[in-house]
Amino acid sequence: MGGHVFRSVRGLGIAFVVLVSLTALSDVIMAGWVWHLRDVLRDYVDDRVGQVEFDGTIATTELLELGNSALYVGAGVVFIVWLWRVRSNADLVAPHEHHYRKGWAIWGWLPIVSLWVPRRLTIDVWRISRPRHDLGRSPSEVNWWWGLFLAYLVVDRIADRMMTRSETVEELGNGAAMVVVAAVLSVPAAVFAVMVVQRIGAWQSVPGFVTPAEVLSPTSAGLAPVDLPGQPAPQIAPPGDDPRWQRPE
Repeated sequence: MGGHVFRSVRGLGIAFVVLVSLTALSDVIMAGWVWHLRDVLRDYVDDRVGQVEFDGTIATTELLELGNSALYVGAGVVFIVWLWRVRSNADLVAPHEHHYRKGWAIWGWLPIVSLWVPRRLTIDVWRISRPRHDLGRSPSEVNWWWGLFLAYLVVDRIADRMMTRSETVEELGNGAAMVVVAAVLSVPAAVFAVMVVQRIGAWQSVPGFVTPAEVLSPTSAGLAPVDLPGQPAPQIAPPGDDPRWQRPE
């Protein structure tokens, strides 16, 4: 057990849902704004927009990008803490049923290994946390979330490079189109991420996921569901053929 105790993930789950929802909303707003930026740039080139308005549009764009990045980092940090917490809780039930050590909940986000380690960690927690009556439930939500999330990261990186390197209105428009595609991927990725976090959180919040310390004797070893029916105390009956227990006539 290593001295670990069960810790609720409800608060972290709520925080992640709020942050990832705001991140997806920010992506959608950003997608609409870059089209506005393209129109302003076109009008600026055609001398229909002055320098002040153009500079204001650029400043707003940078502010939106900063806010989007802050939300993304915040959601990522909360998810990593959540993953560490649910992995620690899963260790109380099946400490040897994981493909990676708990530290990979943090180091697994490093380049290259981040392509598969976080998904594998999440699936392991999903499998261990899943209750008996839900054993047939596949981790399809995890797979959809991870696939959409990776696709979003790739498209978002391409869009960022295209926007940064664009020198004409047409190039900016192409970059804006990629920003829209990234936003389209961001929304379902966020939805599936919320489903995964809520599902695992609900499973780990069910009474009986681990046995509270107060129902275990000091010499108890291991864990047992608290919702198992209590065993009746054994009835001690005297042997019928023992003369010491025979009543005198």
